[in-house]
Amino acid sequence: MLNRFVEAPWQRHDRVVVEAAEGRWFPDEIGRNEGEIAFLEQLRREASGWDVDGLSPEDDTSSQVWLAPLYVDVDVPGLTIRRRTLQVGYWTNGPFGQALHGVWGDDYLLDDHDGNDPENLTVVGVRASHENYAQWAAAWLLRQLKRPVVREEWLTGDRVAAATWRLDDTGRVLARHGNGFRRLMRRRADRVVTVR
Repeated sequence: MLNRFVEAPWQRHDRVVVEAAEGRWFPDEIGRNEGEIAFLEQLRREASGWDVDGLSPEDDTSSQVWLAPLYVDVDVPGLTIRRRTLQVGYWTNGPFGQALHGVWGDDYLLDDHDGNDPENLTVVGVRASHENYAQWAAAWLLRQLKRPVVREEWLTGDRVAAATWRLDDTGRVLARHGNGFRRLMRRRADRVVTVR
């Protein structure tokens, strides 16, 4: 059974849990039109070749249809931070024609996307097949899943007072936790742990 819901893109959401066929990537939706169906089918074919430790199709991927765009996300294995997912939005048509956005996201769908940020996926105004867009989305997702992530911890005694999760290759902060960041971050982290 498919769950469909309508939600404005600025509203907070909780992922809808849908019983999925075992082993199916992005199982929650079939698409609203031929373009979305073709995109999802190609994305599923691409994802079936991924080799990422800890990533499983039925537990870590989802797709959702709401006003626009077609939305898919991937939970990144090994991250213990709440709702830091890889998010992709695909528009089959709109004010700019076909478009594709990808971002390390949070509870708010695609709101962290910045088209000028080289770490984000941005394809706008390119005339290509839906399958090509799916291949670009899959390549970006896999590249992000393969990136190293570290957790930096600042200790007070033997207790973690603050922590950051960073992409180790660029230093981009994915999330922060704890108190006193401004004060603590003036010094080097007491401990750096490889997360993935």
